[in-house]
Amino acid sequence: MTETDFKLLMTGKWLLTKALKKIITLLLFLTSLLVPAARSYLFAKPTPLTAQLVGTLMDGRSMWNPFDPLNDMEYESNGNFKKTLLLSATGGRNHDGIYSMRFLTGKDLRSVFKRGLEPGKLVSGPGSVFGGNVIFKVPLDGTYVITFNPNASTYLVTPHVDELLQIQSFQLNGFVHDKEGNTECFDGRLTRPAEKWDEWVPSHEFTNNRDGSWTISLLLSAKGGHENNGVYQCLFSANHNADWGYSAILDKPGRLAGGNGYDSRVGNILETAIVFRVSADARYTFTVWPESYRFSISPTVDFYHNPEYQVNGDVVNDPWNPSAPGHQMIKGKNGVWQKSLNLKNTGGSIGTGVYTMNFSINADWALDSIGFGGLWGKTWHSAPQESNILFRVEKDGEYMVTLDPTKGSFAIDPPVTPITRIESLQIAGNFEAFAKDGKEGWNPIDPMHDMGTSNGHLFTRDIMLTGGVVYHYKYTANHAGWSWSLVDYPYDGYRRLALHGNPPPLSFNCPRNGIYRFSADTQSGEYSVVLVHHK
Repeated sequence: MTETDFKLLMTGKWLLTKALKKIITLLLFLTSLLVPAARSYLFAKPTPLTAQLVGTLMDGRSMWNPFDPLNDMEYESNGNFKKTLLLSATGGRNHDGIYSMRFLTGKDLRSVFKRGLEPGKLVSGPGSVFGGNVIFKVPLDGTYVITFNPNASTYLVTPHVDELLQIQSFQLNGFVHDKEGNTECFDGRLTRPAEKWDEWVPSHEFTNNRDGSWTISLLLSAKGGHENNGVYQCLFSANHNADWGYSAILDKPGRLAGGNGYDSRVGNILETAIVFRVSADARYTFTVWPESYRFSISPTVDFYHNPEYQVNGDVVNDPWNPSAPGHQMIKGKNGVWQKSLNLKNTGGSIGTGVYTMNFSINADWALDSIGFGGLWGKTWHSAPQESNILFRVEKDGEYMVTLDPTKGSFAIDPPVTPITRIESLQIAGNFEAFAKDGKEGWNPIDPMHDMGTSNGHLFTRDIMLTGGVVYHYKYTANHAGWSWSLVDYPYDGYRRLALHGNPPPLSFNCPRNGIYRFSADTQSGEYSVVLVHHK
């Protein structure tokens, strides 16, 4: 090889090496771009199929119910969901422009997003139990857009609103106030809950100890409480806002769950009201550390622990006595509870194969019932809009009822026909027009009690009344007797029909003879009585 050939060869190798270096550098650069993108694509959280916004921003019976389609958000882009709402500076629970909200995905109570450590941030997963509702004040009437990104755990309200974070006062509400009233009232500005549950009553105020703790002392009795047996139920609230609330975590005495007012409990079975039993008459001191979600009661009281579950309703004997032995469920694998029931297609309280059912905790109604929120197979533990579970059986036989407290779900096997919607409404009461129904006006399965509707949710009935008579009445649904009873619940602070429990009937003091129109809206919960023709 000549010297010239050698120089040409070395020059070629040098040029090839230089080209290879450029190619390698380019490949490394492209890799630096592509690998994170690929990793992001492969490991990114999938965007949930649905998202729900619940809270006082919506108006109606189901404003805190994620199972209602009215609370679904609209998917926008980039993982964002949005909802556009008209809000007012005189709106919200207390008509002061202060609203409360939280988010969920997939209509799953375990997938709740609550207030994080700073505005715009949310907390989800197991830690969400120690988060509260997002609470903000609207400065002006107008249209507001709520944006929620579950993957980033963020939210945004536009135009700007002021989020409220500072606790300025603290209240103890509930049946611990033995001598206070049980009747809902209207103060000329807004509906107020029964005195026991009214967060504005001065006797409910805690003392601020200026060290992060709040205290209040009350005289409690072994013969006090809602059922005069020493069992008390209560909740805490901040800033006279029941939705800035705190409840208990079942089987974790001394720990608090956030965002849980009487009307706005999340619905998880393990988040209950604060329930305890006292064994001696004494003055008891409640101390709360809201920032760390802790509380104590002194002297010591007995908290409920090791939860067990019961089936109640006309599926069992002694239907509404949760302590009856035949109601007890059996715990199986993975924390699932079961009970076998013998049901017939001519059974149930009205003999048509329609059955009514709910669940209780530790054989005591003080922990509230576990019922139905509107989506079959999902439990709802959030008075007052939780209802009984209704279904129809087509064949006689053994049916297995299953309750999964952790997942918040129930099942019946073999399958039954679910009854999930209000299809018809009846009105019952001590009206002269219904005196011949066999039960002096209180037999709602008689067709004479049927109401009419033009849109499926607003029901009306015109009834002749006598002046000077006080009438008492209730609404019931689906010709199912008292399985679904709609009455204004006295403890939630809203003039609105509710489905929970069996509260006292509504009353109307008739001023003069005439035909009066009774109206009930099963969607909004509004109800009224107006004179349409006087006699």
